[in-house]
Amino acid sequence: MSTSNPFVYFGTPEISAQVLSILEERGLTPAMVVTAPDKPQGRGQRVSDSAVAKWARERDIPTLKPERIDADFIKTLKTNAPQGGWPLFIVFAYGHILPPDLIYLPNHNTLNLHPSLLPKFRGPAPIRSAILEADKTGVSIIELDEQMDHGPVIAQEQVVASGWPPEYPELERLLIDTGGKLLAETIPAWIAGNLTKKTQDDSETTYSRKFSATDGEIDFSTDPEENLRKIRAYTDWPKAHFFTDGKRVLIKKAHLKKGELVIDMVQPAGSTEMTYKDFNNKS
Repeated sequence: MSTSNPFVYFGTPEISAQVLSILEERGLTPAMVVTAPDKPQGRGQRVSDSAVAKWARERDIPTLKPERIDADFIKTLKTNAPQGGWPLFIVFAYGHILPPDLIYLPNHNTLNLHPSLLPKFRGPAPIRSAILEADKTGVSIIELDEQMDHGPVIAQEQVVASGWPPEYPELERLLIDTGGKLLAETIPAWIAGNLTKKTQDDSETTYSRKFSATDGEIDFSTDPEENLRKIRAYTDWPKAHFFTDGKRVLIKKAHLKKGELVIDMVQPAGSTEMTYKDFNNKS
């Protein structure tokens, strides 16, 4: 994108920075980045900036880190806008709900990348929810409105995993790669007025939810396929596990064989990853 069409990018975690890198590879570098404030991270709780802030700093891109999205912040955005105003805002994994005054501030409003085939899996955890509940998923680019993940669809693409259910890291990589490339195609076409909007069918809506640590505990007496989906969906959080002798054991790999769940690799608390067979021999 030329400097005559700068955009502002709102995002925070590593997956959002990965999308920025895909845009950059295609000549679409934001004029400004908005991200979450610095916060303590890691075991040492050292105050660090977000992955998106680091990405922007390495490229000398102006960055805003508002504590809250309020009138003062919106005024700052307006003050920093190019002549004629901001053309477009892009949002992916920012972490804050944007108010209408911000959504409709740019000349072409605000687009959002969402890792599901909307209206399926609106909400905070669409990737994990798709592994748990669906047989396919993809990415959607919508024009934001005042409701969560509700705006009209501008572009959409299904992804194809190597097998279903996929493990979370694999599906996340596919969605980020597909979503970043689709966003790169969409931005200039949207600004040029070459795309049409499709209203979401609210009757087809499903929702994702936040997960807690207890969701990761596997009950081996329940449906094997359901448990396999949990094991593959919970690789990073809340980590599929079971307890033996009061100790937590992570399930790292599993598969189905003749309809039964087979555990391949585990990691007992305080130990290294091992085969389930070796774990049983030590128990």
